[in-house]
Amino acid sequence: MAPRTQIRTPMMWIAVLDLLCLVLGSIIGVFMCLGHEEVSQYVFDHVDGWLLLFGGVILANYLSGSYRVQHTYSRFNLLVTWLFSLLFASLILSITSFAWFSFIVGRGVLFFTLVSYSLMTLTLKMLVYKSMFRSEALLCRTVILGSGENAQAIRKEIESEFILPAHKVVAYIREKDCEKDLGDNVSLIDGVAVIEATRDTLEDVIRSLSVGLIVIALGEECDASVLYPSLRRLRFEGAEVLTPLNVSEIYSGRTPLGLIDEEYLMQLSMDSGFPAMRRLKRVVDILTSVLACIILLPLIVLTILAVKLTAPRSPVFYSQYRLGIAGDIFPILKFRTMCEDAEAATGPVWSGDYDSRVTLVGRVLRRFRLDEIPQFINVIRGEMSIVGPRPERPQLVEKLEKEIPFYAERENTTPGLTGWAQIRYPYGNSVEDSARKLEYDLYYMKHMSFSLDLQIVLSTLRIVIFGGK
Repeated sequence: MAPRTQIRTPMMWIAVLDLLCLVLGSIIGVFMCLGHEEVSQYVFDHVDGWLLLFGGVILANYLSGSYRVQHTYSRFNLLVTWLFSLLFASLILSITSFAWFSFIVGRGVLFFTLVSYSLMTLTLKMLVYKSMFRSEALLCRTVILGSGENAQAIRKEIESEFILPAHKVVAYIREKDCEKDLGDNVSLIDGVAVIEATRDTLEDVIRSLSVGLIVIALGEECDASVLYPSLRRLRFEGAEVLTPLNVSEIYSGRTPLGLIDEEYLMQLSMDSGFPAMRRLKRVVDILTSVLACIILLPLIVLTILAVKLTAPRSPVFYSQYRLGIAGDIFPILKFRTMCEDAEAATGPVWSGDYDSRVTLVGRVLRRFRLDEIPQFINVIRGEMSIVGPRPERPQLVEKLEKEIPFYAERENTTPGLTGWAQIRYPYGNSVEDSARKLEYDLYYMKHMSFSLDLQIVLSTLRIVIFGGK
């Protein structure tokens, strides 16, 4: 999710530049096949085909998150979403051409158009966008209301090198009579000015700094509500106003447990798209799982042989009970990666990075997530979804619910083969790791959409192809 003002404008410009690349690509495609004399006539005669092609590419890029500026940091994700957009647009053209019994855009023209478009857009995204969105002209100037530890932590978060457009905190603003612990004479914190303001002078001070983003991070001893009228006025003038919770959700993609309560969770349940999209998501899950099983059949056979040769007397598959939606317990299926009866002496425990119980073949399967292929059967049976919080073992959940607030909220949605927490947080085997993953799961539950699911699946492909945790 992007800030409503500071990042959506660059997103719009990326989409516009993408469209220009498509238009230029189409002109080049026609020129390469038919010559310059036919360009204008061919373009106008095939307007419907161009609209379908352009619309398909733009829509696919939007759904896959390609227009999020931060996306340009991952070249693999960039290439995957580029390929997805071409396949998606080509599929639309193919279906339409089949329905109309004629090619909407000639195959030769389409080929050269897509090649030209690809060269231009990939060059821009790989070589130009990063420097462009770090330029002074597109810099997001920011002020933070507050100067305590929370305010300084927020500065580090939004000034991260991975945030584009680049953000620069130009001042901390202290409300008069608040945050006395810093001392009255503090004028700089790590090179950033500390400015004191009152309720009456706040608007003028912020306007004088020409900022586009205001973050509220006043200390607990301060009553931020007295500043709300001024902040609302600044918001309607065009500046963005965010709370620490907004900052974490927008820039980190997580919902910090320390910043939420029951009221927030109630609002989360009303904002979540899961109830509305549940049935459609189920149809997509079934179709995707059946197709995946067909495509992966050779790999499944090879994996079965490898596991069986490693331990001829042990079962190929491993079943373990997990907690699903509404607390339902179901047997999750995996290819066996540990020696048989691995937990006979210890009982249910987390598996570590270098667990001696994991077999040599099991390490390879785990690295590339191949041990989880049988879970497509769980998806088909309705016990899991393609995307969702990873299901945990009932014995561990019982412990985690006692130590982590709101942990039971995960049971309000269908668990998944992969999830937001799995691609955003490394593998963990502690209560602290489970708490951090819960923060990502809560974010996913609130912002669930097919677009976010697609981004998660595409990111998971990187792990499957290159290996990782």
